[in-house]
Amino acid sequence: MKSFPKSFKLLSLPIIFCGLLAFSSCSDDDAYFDSEIREIVINSSTRDTIIYIPVHQVRVPVYLSVPKDCDALAPLPAVVVLHGSGGMWKDDNPESKTMSSQFREWKELFDNNCMVGAFVDSFSGRGATEKSGKWETAPDNFKISSQFIRSRDANAAMSQLRKIKFKDGSPVVRSEDIGLLGFSDGGTSVISTLYDTNTTPTGWEWTQSFGGKEYDTSSGVMSPEPRPQQGFAGGVFYYGGSGGYNYWGSSPCNSEALEKNIYQNYAPILFQIPTGDSLSEGSLCLAGLLAEKGKSVELNIYEGVGHGFDTDDNTQSSEARTKTLNWLKNILHMD
Repeated sequence: MKSFPKSFKLLSLPIIFCGLLAFSSCSDDDAYFDSEIREIVINSSTRDTIIYIPVHQVRVPVYLSVPKDCDALAPLPAVVVLHGSGGMWKDDNPESKTMSSQFREWKELFDNNCMVGAFVDSFSGRGATEKSGKWETAPDNFKISSQFIRSRDANAAMSQLRKIKFKDGSPVVRSEDIGLLGFSDGGTSVISTLYDTNTTPTGWEWTQSFGGKEYDTSSGVMSPEPRPQQGFAGGVFYYGGSGGYNYWGSSPCNSEALEKNIYQNYAPILFQIPTGDSLSEGSLCLAGLLAEKGKSVELNIYEGVGHGFDTDDNTQSSEARTKTLNWLKNILHMD
C-alpha cells in the first residue's frame, strides 16, 4: 500500500447531521428524521467534515473534503466516490471517522487538484460492515444493492453538494461539474447511477436472479431512480461487475445483448479494467456493447494486475490514477 501522511489519522472532524444547517441541533439520537435534503452552511476554513444525507429513511454518512488554497477557483468541481465491498472506513470502524488508506490517498489527490471530494458510506447506516455473508444474497443484499440503492446514495450526495454553501452564501461546488468514481461494488454502482431511465423499454419488468431464483418488485427489487434533470458529468468505473444479476436483461457478453441488454448511459464512462480479474470479461463486453450503441465510453486496460489494483503500489495503479484525474479534469471543465 502507498504511504500516506500520518496527520490524517489524527483528524478530529466536525459532524453535520441530517442534511440540515450546520448549526442544527439534530443528532443521531433524535427520534425525528427529516427526509429532505436541505442546505448546509460551512465555514470558509472547513476542510474535512462528515455530513449525513437522508436516503429512504437512512442517514448515509458522507466524508466531505474541501481543498485548501483553491479559493480563487471557487466554486469548485466535485467528485462523489463510491467504495467497494470492503466498505470505506479504516478497520471497518465508522466511529473512527478515519477512511481507509485508499480513500485517504484519493482525498489527497482531490485536494492537490482543487476538487471537492464526497466519499459516500453506503453500508454502516444500513447495518452492514462489508458486503459478505448475508449481504451477498437475496433478499438481504437488496438493502445495499449496487443496482438500485447505492445509485440513490450517489444521486443524493450529488444533490447535497449543490446545497452546500459558505457563510457568505456562495456555493462550494459548481452544480454542473460533479463527477462520479467507484471501485469494485462501487464501480458497479457507477454504472447503475448513470443509467438513462429515459431509454427503458415500455413495460420492462425489473427483476434479478440469484441461485436460480428470480426476484421481482414484489420481493424487494426496486426500479431505478429516474434520471436526474441535472445529472453527473460522467463516471469512472474501476473493476466492478457489469451483469447486475440480469437486472438489465441478458449478459452484456450474450450474442444477442444488443437487443436483450437494455443498459445505456446518459453520461460518459471511463472503464479502468485489469486483465487479471474474473469480472473483467463482462465489463469489457459492456464497454464494447455501449460503444456499439453509440454511447460515450472510454476504455483503459491494465496488464499484469487484478481486482483491487488501485490499492497496489505499482506503475499500473499510478498510471490509472493519472488517467482518471486527467479524464475527470476534462469532463469537469478544468482544462
